[in-house]
Amino acid sequence: MGPGHRHPRLQQRLSRRHELWVYATAGAVAFTGCGWLICHFLLRAPGVAPHPLEVWWLRLHGAALLGFLIVLGTVLPAHALYGWRHRLNRATGASVLALAAILTLSGYGLYYLVDDEWRSWSGTLHWVVGLLAIALFPLHVLLGRRASRARLQSDHHESRPRAPSPHPGHRPHP
Repeated sequence: MGPGHRHPRLQQRLSRRHELWVYATAGAVAFTGCGWLICHFLLRAPGVAPHPLEVWWLRLHGAALLGFLIVLGTVLPAHALYGWRHRLNRATGASVLALAAILTLSGYGLYYLVDDEWRSWSGTLHWVVGLLAIALFPLHVLLGRRASRARLQSDHHESRPRAPSPHPGHRPHP
């Protein structure tokens, strides 16, 4: 690679501010979803109405989701598309996007589906996939950073000039 050419992984890397927005909004969605799960399944007394904080966790969860979807939309054109085209961290990247789509659709279903059977099914799907997404997203980041470091080290080794051979006419193996 020439001196003016940056590595594709570095070109697609989000700015520090953009990364913080992604982490903050994704973290807020995860935190509020877990808050609701705790109130709904652990703090609710049997046979009693829902825990009083459940509704507030849901409201905060919906607000956090709006921010996350905006930030996700800013990640798609550069980061996700570029990574896909250059075959960078595809498996976890595609999985994160698929889980985000499932969570968005199942969350929409929870809000607008009135049939109790569908609503129950959609709710279970939503929180199970949500917990899976909480585990997968950090894995995507970790693998991306690991691959980025490996590529940088590889590029560094390739760009170093080779020492001249001590034997005239000797060609080193590639």
